[in-house]
Amino acid sequence: MTVQVTKMIFHGILNALFYIALPLILFEVLEIYGLMTFTQQFKITIIIFGIIGTVFAMLRHAFPKDTSANRLMAFGSTIYSGLYLFYFFGGFTPGVQLGMYSINIPPLEVELGLQTIAWMLLGASGIRALQYLIEAIELRKGKEYRAKVRLSKLFKVLGTIMSLVILGYLGSIVYSGMNLGFSFHPTFVPDYDNGGTPQFTDDTLSVNITFDLDNQGFYAIYNAEVGAELTVQASTNTSALPLGLKVGGGSKVFPTFHAFTNNLNNTVTVVMDNTYMFELATTDATFQLKFSFNTIFATILIDLNITIPDIPWTHFYP
Repeated sequence: MTVQVTKMIFHGILNALFYIALPLILFEVLEIYGLMTFTQQFKITIIIFGIIGTVFAMLRHAFPKDTSANRLMAFGSTIYSGLYLFYFFGGFTPGVQLGMYSINIPPLEVELGLQTIAWMLLGASGIRALQYLIEAIELRKGKEYRAKVRLSKLFKVLGTIMSLVILGYLGSIVYSGMNLGFSFHPTFVPDYDNGGTPQFTDDTLSVNITFDLDNQGFYAIYNAEVGAELTVQASTNTSALPLGLKVGGGSKVFPTFHAFTNNLNNTVTVVMDNTYMFELATTDATFQLKFSFNTIFATILIDLNITIPDIPWTHFYP
């Protein structure tokens, strides 16, 4: 059986570009622009995976396509490609429910769990690999395996359908993500209750944070946990309200933000810490709001944090 050296070299170079060069270039560009960071261990693992994948690709094209040896190599190469993509999208991330990617574009910090995509890609690779395995058996034994249709053709069709489903799913996620809108109301009105006594110890103080969420995508947002924290950014009396001090917080779960709806005037109440009631009542300051949004959107885990500076705080006593 003739070994196709030229094809081996060509596909080895092509797959080295795909498995190694392209991911490393992508990582470098994302890090240069400060969008994402990748650990050295992750990069080294990608290189190791890439080298092995390149070897598989060369072996796959060592023999003519109409031979069982070629189909067996295609089976192994496809399984390996599925494992590579599974790792790339966080499928092997230990101790995490969903593989995570972090994006940092101030004032936004986003963590994305993409393990669903990893499993879908692995499943598509498995279906395609079964096609190659059956073709290898058919070529080796010189006969076709049929139910009502040729099995290798059936798995080829299933693999194609699965690939189209994945592409449609990814496209719908991109479209839906681009059609999400989020905005805050500029005013933060405090609600103060003096408890009916001149002492501050029984007083309560809260601030309502109001936001709008425009969801014009294909997917509803379910069970979104929305949180808000206020910390001191600047103060006229740093002894009373030191910089970085957390003065209040709160959270609320919103059951559903339906698809193709504009959800207005959603409110999260920030309860101010009673320990600093006198200081809040008597000191002017500037706060920083940390707003968090945790949900699963189209099976992707999203943990979004927005930092909003320069929120003025005016004393109200005496």
